Amino acid sequence: MSWVLITAIASLSQTLRSVFQKNLIEDVGVLASAYSRFIFALPFVVLLAVIFLGTQEFVILKNLSSTTWFFLIAASICQILFTIILIKLFTLRSFAIGVAFSKTEVIQTTLLEIIIIGFILTSHVLLAIIIGFIGMLFMSKQKLLGNMAYNKLFLYQVTLGVSCGIFLGLSSVLYKVALDSVTLDFIYKKVLVLSFLALAFQSVIFGIYIVFIEGKHNALKLMLTWKKGLPVGVFGCIATFCWFYAFSLVDATLVRAVGQLEIVFSVLISYIFYKERISGFELIGMSLITISILALLGLPSIY
Repeated sequence: MSWVLITAIASLSQTLRSVFQKNLIEDVGVLASAYSRFIFALPFVVLLAVIFLGTQEFVILKNLSSTTWFFLIAASICQILFTIILIKLFTLRSFAIGVAFSKTEVIQTTLLEIIIIGFILTSHVLLAIIIGFIGMLFMSKQKLLGNMAYNKLFLYQVTLGVSCGIFLGLSSVLYKVALDSVTLDFIYKKVLVLSFLALAFQSVIFGIYIVFIEGKHNALKLMLTWKKGLPVGVFGCIATFCWFYAFSLVDATLVRAVGQLEIVFSVLISYIFYKERISGFELIGMSLITISILALLGLPSIY
């Protein structure tokens, strides 16, 4: 069950990275803040690669199959889109609930893994999905009782959250396919190689996009905030490595299910750092989503 611990570390690291990303929004805006997770994590991944990889592992870059490149690039693009939408979601809603909406990705990951690589949907996995959906209904109940203008805003938030789930779910499945297509003597080696390639590609493509949309000024401004960006890079590097490692061990659906521990971490951070109040309906909803995680793990204690 080492993948559970690895996934938990990834979830905590991603939550902390998101906290520091949110702190960058006022300084550099939504897009540059989203970009920070890639550009600031890349140097740390490069450092790990230099320390732990030999020349033979770098030679493999020339021999990667077209299948590996296709799925790696496709997954990287989906992750870029997920990141932009998630940061935007944080600007519209509280930190904890923003994460909770994005966690619908377990449903999307399951469906996409069934379609793409033939994941077998068992009865207890289906039950977990239903429990999670009921949890999301509880989270939305209070907002649906509001006025029409607020409902329109809430519908926009839900659309963003579901979009987050789709792109994150798709990137998870595609990353797993890419990782499974590479063979090295140790898992950590292919994880480091593909982590480096993914972050390098994302840093270049997203960087070009920011310059095109916002001009060079904002990109340079982000570089000047490197001290604030260091924690984003550190936790981003840890999260990327751990996600990739977990994907190499088990199905993406199981990894993302346990990854919903991020909801618990985000609630704690919301109370401790942001003093954000979570409503009773939202607590019930997040509790049901947590139960759905345990159901996906097949723990008998929930039945």
